[in-house]
Amino acid sequence: MTETTKHPAGRVPYLRLFRRFLRATLASIRPDRMRGPRHLAALAVFLPPFLVLQGVHWIGFLLDEILFPGYRKVVVREPLFVVGMPRTGTTFLHQALAADEERFTTLRLWELLLAPSITERRILLGLITVDRMLGSPLGRLIRRLGSAACRWMEAVHPVSLANPEEDYFFLLPVFACFLLVVPFPDHPRLWELARFDELPDEEREPIMAFYRSCVQRHLYATGHGRQLLSKNPSFTPMVRALAECFQDARFLCSMRDPVEAVPSLLNSLRPGARLFGWDTRNRRDRDRLLGMLENYSSHAIAALAGLRDDRYAFVPLGALHRDAGGTVLGIYERFGWTPEEGYRRRLMDWTRTGRDYRSRHAYSPEDFGLTAENLAARFPGLVEMLAADRRDEYSSARIES
Repeated sequence: MTETTKHPAGRVPYLRLFRRFLRATLASIRPDRMRGPRHLAALAVFLPPFLVLQGVHWIGFLLDEILFPGYRKVVVREPLFVVGMPRTGTTFLHQALAADEERFTTLRLWELLLAPSITERRILLGLITVDRMLGSPLGRLIRRLGSAACRWMEAVHPVSLANPEEDYFFLLPVFACFLLVVPFPDHPRLWELARFDELPDEEREPIMAFYRSCVQRHLYATGHGRQLLSKNPSFTPMVRALAECFQDARFLCSMRDPVEAVPSLLNSLRPGARLFGWDTRNRRDRDRLLGMLENYSSHAIAALAGLRDDRYAFVPLGALHRDAGGTVLGIYERFGWTPEEGYRRRLMDWTRTGRDYRSRHAYSPEDFGLTAENLAARFPGLVEMLAADRRDEYSSARIES
């Protein structure tokens, strides 16, 4: 679907964003931002391919403006953003919704990391076709390299180049993807992203314009008139900016007991952090992440409450485990959407999956020098809403605001 439309994000200031990327990347290797020899050695391996890959993406973006200018006319219709603190069931909710392939399109990891531009995607798909004719030697090599490069992310959730993934990877070429805090733990521009809606307009609006252009590129290439489904816990502090940029967007905020979610996140980040010379058990790093999560929780509650009731819903993890299908159907009803009959049947499988789910891990706040009582006190709004869910004020058939 295409249509000329004016949107709050405006035109993309490519030159300004490219300068931002270069300055921020160079600033990341300042001596005062190094965590020691291990960090320096890891960056020596990470930075060269990172810079080359982002450079290729920038060439692709500029070629898109010449070869595929029609992408700018694509309407982004009713995108759905799944936000919330990490480790709260966002991945499960994302996967259940992505099963509605008639309605939604979502991004796969290979599209985000290797081909965010239309030009790159067309070239890569052409190479894949030729490679398959030759027995897929290039495909096997890319899968091995991708698996090795993403291995540290396996602690967060299973990773594969072919799987749907968080599209905050779109923001790597403008140094605005919060995941970069793992290789660059002391970079102030990354920690500013944790309070994105508080940034001045001149910082916030170019990034939103760039993100919107990336979404338009995806819809132009493969969307076929479907709605974008985006799952990004790191977009939680961007709710107001997203609601302004996409004025008919819908939002789902996943919720889980912070006594479980916080240590789970701290533990999941440890492999990547230790690779780059820092540790989430270090008090300074732990407290910085904890403060970020506090803001995620309070900001989501306040920002979403400012929207119309039919634009958002809070989704407790307990409701997903009890009745994933009923929870999703309740979301559709709230948003005024009608699911296809085939998707209704597929939801039965997700209901069984949710009821059968048992975590393989059990993390204690004490593992990170925290207590359950302290965590509960730091997330009062979230704890209160989850208590309401346990009293069945949140039901699987009716999602409350």
